[in-house]
Amino acid sequence: MNIIYKVFFFVGFADIKMDDLEIMWDDDPPERNVYGVLSANMSNLNEIIEKFPTDPAYIGAIIGLNGSNIKSIKTKFNVNVHINSDNHIVTVKGRNRKNVDDAVKYILEIIKHSDQKYKNKNKNKNVSSQNHEVSHNPKVEFKKKSFVPRFSASSRNDNIQVATPKSGENGENRLSLPTKNVCIGGTEKKEVLQPIDWESLNRKVEEYRKLQWAHLPKLRKNFYQEVKEIAVMTEEEVNEMRLVNNNIIVSRLKTSEDQMCLDIPKPIYKFDHCFKDYPDILDELKKQNFTEPSPIQKQAWPILLRGEDMIGIAQTGTGKTLAFLLPALIHTDGQTTPRAKRNGPNILILAPTRELAQQIAKEVNKYSFRGIKAVCIYGGGSRRDQIRDFREGAECIICTPGRLNDLVQAKVVDITSVTYLILDEADRMLDMGFEPQIRKVLLDIRPDRQTVMTSATWPPCVSRLAETYMNNPIQVWVGSLDLTATHSVTQNVELVDDADKFNTVLAFLENLKSSDKVIIFCSKRARADDLSSDLSLKGLLTQCIHGSRDQADREQALADLTSGDIQILIATDVASRGLDIEDITHVINFDFPRNIEEYVHRVGRTGRAGRTGTAISYITRSDWAIAKDLIRILEEAGQAVPKELYGMSNRFDEMKKRRGKDFKMGSHFNPFFKHSTP
Repeated sequence: MNIIYKVFFFVGFADIKMDDLEIMWDDDPPERNVYGVLSANMSNLNEIIEKFPTDPAYIGAIIGLNGSNIKSIKTKFNVNVHINSDNHIVTVKGRNRKNVDDAVKYILEIIKHSDQKYKNKNKNKNVSSQNHEVSHNPKVEFKKKSFVPRFSASSRNDNIQVATPKSGENGENRLSLPTKNVCIGGTEKKEVLQPIDWESLNRKVEEYRKLQWAHLPKLRKNFYQEVKEIAVMTEEEVNEMRLVNNNIIVSRLKTSEDQMCLDIPKPIYKFDHCFKDYPDILDELKKQNFTEPSPIQKQAWPILLRGEDMIGIAQTGTGKTLAFLLPALIHTDGQTTPRAKRNGPNILILAPTRELAQQIAKEVNKYSFRGIKAVCIYGGGSRRDQIRDFREGAECIICTPGRLNDLVQAKVVDITSVTYLILDEADRMLDMGFEPQIRKVLLDIRPDRQTVMTSATWPPCVSRLAETYMNNPIQVWVGSLDLTATHSVTQNVELVDDADKFNTVLAFLENLKSSDKVIIFCSKRARADDLSSDLSLKGLLTQCIHGSRDQADREQALADLTSGDIQILIATDVASRGLDIEDITHVINFDFPRNIEEYVHRVGRTGRAGRTGTAISYITRSDWAIAKDLIRILEEAGQAVPKELYGMSNRFDEMKKRRGKDFKMGSHFNPFFKHSTP
């Protein structure tokens, strides 16, 4: 337990390792201390215990430099001293009443001495201070100064006193209201401080926010007119349509008291149902040879065209990009303010990786709609060229979070004009650590915007983000909300030793057909480079893509695979999302991913656009922690599960049970405790 307790007080600060002190948290199990050793004193029924509160500012003085005071008290009085970090209660325990009382007095003397030092220090600085009385009896009222005024120059003269324990009728401690010393007409009086009115403060924040955005033009968000074919559908017919379209499920994420609008638009089944007034969009869809909307598009288009916030959860390769893109184009064109008078872009699409951002930009450029321009902004590309392209005019910007914040802080991009925000692959962005950048962007965009969030999974962090920054969104998921892999992919699992992986994959690649294309995923960049070099030495044409490669090399690798110049692409997880090459026939997990979500996304690189594919995963003994989740994915998709995988899962569960027993016995505190192996 290597916790450093940093305490800042008037003479400076002390860094105390809790391992060096015999301090026990009051809420810990009584059978273990910081060393994980049974404490003999805790089991002694004759033990004498005294408790009293203290100001947080005095904790450092009680502990002493490097724990010198605590050690001295223990040795001198033969007692143990425990400090609760939550309520700042000092507990003194011993077997002799006199020793315990003497230890308590000694600690109170330390507090008194520390307080005197503080008053002397303020006196030297000509800062007025009030007398601070300390009782030597922990049972009676214990007055103390607030911790905050000591470090706030503007409040040191206020002499605010925090809630103080008083003796109750039953000998229990109770808290009095906080007070403040005030001087009226030369007479000092105590004023009771009232609790903070958070509701009033929140109202003021909302008023300020409305004032901040009051100058912006009003948004037009509803562009949907339900056609008669859809309007006459009964509830049973709607439910049947959702069921046959891969079991579409819709609901409000939450409903507040002032937003009781629970009606959700019915799904459509023809392009004309949503875009009959936009023949240019219908023409573009026909050029792409689409015959009917995908399940996510059937439900998402009516929702987004009506101006609702939406969360779309569906497997990769199901048309999520087009689901949010076409309503975004209509939204941008339909605003009342002419484009020439807008201060910046209307559509902002955030993506986790460069490849996904480029893929979205490519998709946007497929659908030419009334001269709306898009610019792709991402790290690794030419900053100067991206700035130049943006300043030439763009209604839509597709960005990675880091580069966007860079240009916003440089005052190149003004996102206050954004009215349609899309967070694509939100779970991946949060997993990559982009949450601070995302939250900053969300605060800089007008709050009445329309927000769309897409994700292939639904972890708690994504749910919290949606609840905080979206306006009563409609949640649409296609298939199951549980994590599943696409059923158009055959999933094979091979249990091999790590040393045999190269020969195994080499034997497979040497038998590829001329029409096959393979992506091989590795866990680390160096591993990907080594595998690419080794395969090249065997006469196989490969390309490699990972985060350390130059952007031009990454783009060239994807272009070579798309054109068919190479059949084999070796990649890290930068290619697990956003890589939309329709004719990938095989995905090989040379190294199994760190979590099951990444496995699902890797598998989703094949079997796209109505095609089938094959995923091959090499599993080693060190991957036993993921076996249980992998079994669930395979069983759900109706795939064969090797018996060895069940054995790995069972052994891992048994290890966890043993580890849990060892944890209760305190062995997890032993630095020499070794992890089990399968």
